[in-house]
Amino acid sequence: MNLIVHAPLSEPPTESLPFRYVLSCSKLDCGMNILLECEAGMKDIYWEFMRKRGMFDFISDIILPFEERGLRLDTQVRNQQATVVTKYIRAENQIELIDSIKDRII
Repeated sequence: MNLIVHAPLSEPPTESLPFRYVLSCSKLDCGMNILLECEAGMKDIYWEFMRKRGMFDFISDIILPFEERGLRLDTQVRNQQATVVTKYIRAENQIELIDSIKDRII
């Protein structure tokens, strides 16, 4: 199953280590394929921003909006796909997000 992460969730106030932890648990513990979703003109910018912070380690690919289906990690529900909604990924909500992701894939 895909976990589609809306790219703006990688920006502050998100913290890089909790971001990596949520994605690593999703990939390694849940066997999910992690995809970053952003607009076409933003791919290189997000790749460079995230690579410098070690945030790209568990991401398989960068996709365009709604190019793939799967569970979404987003700031809002954008269509009928299952979505875990959060404003950011930080130490205080990382465990809650992991639990929400696990609950949605069972």
